[in-house]
Amino acid sequence: MALIKDLNIGDLVSFEYPIMSGEEVIGEITELYYDVMKATVYDGIDTYHIDNALDITIINPAETVREQHYQSHRDNGIDLIDFWHMQMSEEEFQGAMKSQISKYAVRLGRKDDKVKELNKIIDYAERYKEKLQQEGK
Repeated sequence: MALIKDLNIGDLVSFEYPIMSGEEVIGEITELYYDVMKATVYDGIDTYHIDNALDITIINPAETVREQHYQSHRDNGIDLIDFWHMQMSEEEFQGAMKSQISKYAVRLGRKDDKVKELNKIIDYAERYKEKLQQEGK
């Protein structure tokens, strides 16, 4: 069992929600609040706010998740960005991609190595461009 203090943004985690329901949620840590020991998790559809009351398991640390090119363990290996594209409206998908690109641009050099951060920006930009080209836009 992992505690909030053990988590990093980008970690893929699982937990039972609601508690004692028997239903497993798998999602990515998107925000951490170490001061109050809470985290935000996004599973591709819903956002969850979790704390140490839950039995949290780290499935893949952040770096491993990125190396697997955003494959979802929940959706039979469907790529996360492809999943977003299938589930979101055109405007929502555009917003999600622009948000990810700007997130890495704003924090450039503050969290990870600058080259690593730039590679993330490039990856999101190339993936977004690919989707636009597929749609002929």
